[in-house]
Amino acid sequence: MYTRADRSSKKGFYKGSILAIAAFSSAFYSRIICSVTRLPSVLNHLHFLVVPLTTFIILSSSRPKDPRQISIVWMLLSGLLILLASMTASALINNGGYVNIIFNFLLLGEPFMLLLSIICVPMSMKSFNSFRTWMINSSWINMALAFIQWPLLKFNKISAGNLDATDGMAGVFFVSGAGNYVSATVSIYFGIYYLMYGKEFPVWMRYGAVIAAFLQLQLSDSKQVLFALLFGFVILIILTMKSLEKTLGYIILIILSAIIFSWCVQNLEAFGAFKNYLYKDGIYGPNGEATRIKPIAFNLIPTFYHSSLNWFLGLGPGHTAGRLGGWLLKENWAILGPLGASIHPASNALLEAYFGSWLALESTMFCPLFFWAGIWGDLGFVGLGAYLLLGFIIWRYICVDNFSRFLLLSVAGFGFIFTQMEEPGYMFYTAAVIGLRWHEKNTQLRA
Repeated sequence: MYTRADRSSKKGFYKGSILAIAAFSSAFYSRIICSVTRLPSVLNHLHFLVVPLTTFIILSSSRPKDPRQISIVWMLLSGLLILLASMTASALINNGGYVNIIFNFLLLGEPFMLLLSIICVPMSMKSFNSFRTWMINSSWINMALAFIQWPLLKFNKISAGNLDATDGMAGVFFVSGAGNYVSATVSIYFGIYYLMYGKEFPVWMRYGAVIAAFLQLQLSDSKQVLFALLFGFVILIILTMKSLEKTLGYIILIILSAIIFSWCVQNLEAFGAFKNYLYKDGIYGPNGEATRIKPIAFNLIPTFYHSSLNWFLGLGPGHTAGRLGGWLLKENWAILGPLGASIHPASNALLEAYFGSWLALESTMFCPLFFWAGIWGDLGFVGLGAYLLLGFIIWRYICVDNFSRFLLLSVAGFGFIFTQMEEPGYMFYTAAVIGLRWHEKNTQLRA
């Protein structure tokens, strides 16, 4: 027989998991809902309110008893405070607006808040299964929508603005500029998770999910995703290698895969799109356009420094190559400008460089506006260190297996390509999957 305390505890489990689902869904489903219902696009930013509020409610109402949960929560909170302090200091020395601090902190910190919320909830077996089922169903919905969108766009039955069937194949991220990359990444993450841990499902379904995910990647022409995944896989091998024999086996596998892939690119039409930035003449080398435009942020940003402090604290949140400085402030200036937002000349110089490069406009692979350049430019080495500290906490205390570590490292790989690390829906999905794996491995789920 359950006591009143037991019933109260169970309500807490359900409440916490439902709030976590709501926080995740506020970004994951916002674009498709706005596209289908024609609701104002401002709803895409609803997560800026939902996630902090959810985090506050869960932190103030949950009572975890597991020392590991409590320790992780305090470490993540401390890391977030350090990140916020670095942003505030950067804004103060660069005359940045307080609006910049708020939105830049939310863009960078929300995934950690969501993960903190998931870890903090002492889930029961029922609430955990509900959350896991929601994640699996959401993954299927994203993939199914992508395959529905492709023929409809191909035959002009629906419109995705100026995007064709490949770029518009964005699943739940329909319609957005890089939605095809984000949707394909989510599908591949899901396919791997489903294959490895969905053992209660038929084998054909689990392998089918992986095949469908890579087919989606091919149809949506999301070439950059492969490079981020390969980055995550190679770095994972380097960081976790214990057996020389296994490591050599992986290295041989990677080399053979690279040889086969190179042959496919040069001989099969289906892989022809990769030629654009693997074998196009003249884009690499000392005078190549790729060599010039990709790292240009690291050359341009220091020219705007006005003191040695800028090396440590950057040019201010939202002032350089990140998502906020790149376009969000400009797109929403009518609202944010009167509230005290600030735009720095460095971000305008970077945009001019971007629009002046035919190669950057042709492929986001060569875009000079990418996450690692942005966080370094905005917050300097101190802010970059604060962000990496949060990543280390997740790696050391939350990633329970190599799958979780692979997710974290592939996210870092995307940081060198574009600003996908500041795409809330993608980051929320990754954080939720890592959090679920932690609960599966490290907590005693109650019946």
